[in-house]
Amino acid sequence: MTRRVSLAGRLSRALTACVALALAVMALSSTLVMRSWMLADVDSELHRLSQRADEHLDIDDADSEDDDGEASEAQSGEHGGADGAILPAGPGRRGPGNPGGPGFGGSGVADGTLQYVSEDGEAAGAIVTNFALRYLDDEALEVLESVPADALPHTVHLPGWGTFRVVSQVFDTRTILVGRQTDSVDNVVWMLVAVELVLSLCVALGAGLIGRAWVRRELRPLSVVREAAADIARRDLADDAQALTRVGDAAVSGPVEVAEVAGAFNAMIDAVEDGMERRARSETKLRQFVADASHELRTPLASVQGYAQLARRDIDEASRSQALERISSEGARMATLVEELLTLARLDDDRSLARDRVEVIPLVLDALSDAHVLCPDHTWELGSAAQEPVLGDEAAVRQILTNLLTNARVHTPAGTRVVVSVLGEDSPRLRSSPGVDETSGAAGARAPASSTITIRVADDGPGIPEAIRERVFDRFVRGDSSRTRDGHGSSGLGMSIVDSLARAMGGRVCLVDSESGTVIDVTLPSA
Repeated sequence: MTRRVSLAGRLSRALTACVALALAVMALSSTLVMRSWMLADVDSELHRLSQRADEHLDIDDADSEDDDGEASEAQSGEHGGADGAILPAGPGRRGPGNPGGPGFGGSGVADGTLQYVSEDGEAAGAIVTNFALRYLDDEALEVLESVPADALPHTVHLPGWGTFRVVSQVFDTRTILVGRQTDSVDNVVWMLVAVELVLSLCVALGAGLIGRAWVRRELRPLSVVREAAADIARRDLADDAQALTRVGDAAVSGPVEVAEVAGAFNAMIDAVEDGMERRARSETKLRQFVADASHELRTPLASVQGYAQLARRDIDEASRSQALERISSEGARMATLVEELLTLARLDDDRSLARDRVEVIPLVLDALSDAHVLCPDHTWELGSAAQEPVLGDEAAVRQILTNLLTNARVHTPAGTRVVVSVLGEDSPRLRSSPGVDETSGAAGARAPASSTITIRVADDGPGIPEAIRERVFDRFVRGDSSRTRDGHGSSGLGMSIVDSLARAMGGRVCLVDSESGTVIDVTLPSA
């Protein structure tokens, strides 16, 4: 399997490539600038030489130094002077003879300077080499003859002689071309390229090595994240989800990108621990719920079985009727418990309730009337009655009122006064009881609407015991916590249903402080 390249290696290679590219661009630019500058200097010199050649050009025989004065005079007389002397063409010459004298071969002409003269179809040229003239051959003269006489610099290559930068101009009837050898310029350029190439290579390699070390140093905190993740992966989170490894300050305070990864990792660990903790609490509550529900159902089932066995015996009619009545009452008790459990299951499944305009006062009056019929030994009253509707489900509001009044009826003695009030936003409120979240009777409640109506149920009974005030809206929590009851007590689900219904309609329920008795507020959004 191909080995994958590390991030540090990829970054260092990318850094090396970028540095090398930047150096190559700089080297190319500097080389081009240097060559252009050197050629511009040569071109400037060529224009100066072109003007000087026109002013001081002497056409003379190179061998005149060895002849006597008479030969020179004879030649001059024949051709009308030095400027017009034309010698018989010899090797390397096609006409006007040999450039010389102060105009070309004299002082002030640098080594490597070329001069070419063409007049009346005859041409001659020479190059200063080692401070001596070397005449051009016919092939070189043909190349120079093809150079345009436009007074512009041109680059030509003369076979066997090298590369020259030349300028050709026409003065009267004479074409004069001067040039400078550019081999030295090319040599300097190539030397500069070689030096820059070597330096660029060294700098790029150095940048790659230093960059790799720097990148590894900067990415070192990622190894801490990796080790922490590996430690979590080795664990069995089903059994060990406590004290998960987190990334320390060294990674969190590192580079921004690494710090963000480390912070996200720590946030993920927090979320995992919180989720595992909530899952554990949920499983605990579920086990407790199943145990309580099983117990609640076991008691009436045992009664039904016992009375059914009694009814099969040979007993008198009165005893049989009593057994059948008990079977019926225990069956109704189980049906109520099952219905309450189904209600909670539907609410836990986040099933939405209707959002209708509901008039509260008629529902309160119906609930008070039903409570008076069921328990005439209590005093049932309507308190403040704000004529404002709520936004919710009518059946749910009716069940909330029924459960609250049933709770007051079951857990208070005879003669207790129970007052139901409907309060608007401007009505006076009581302070919430410590330990009970004012926004909800249970965790996870939604915030109330901006405009709300509160249904308050207050009684002057003995109140809720302090030990269960914080858990009053949990399931299977009741004032009488004993497992054996006479069958007429509550199941411990009524207040939990009230809380779930209120939250499902976007409201809340809370237990508020009072000097005596129990006061419960159910706040719902107004229509």
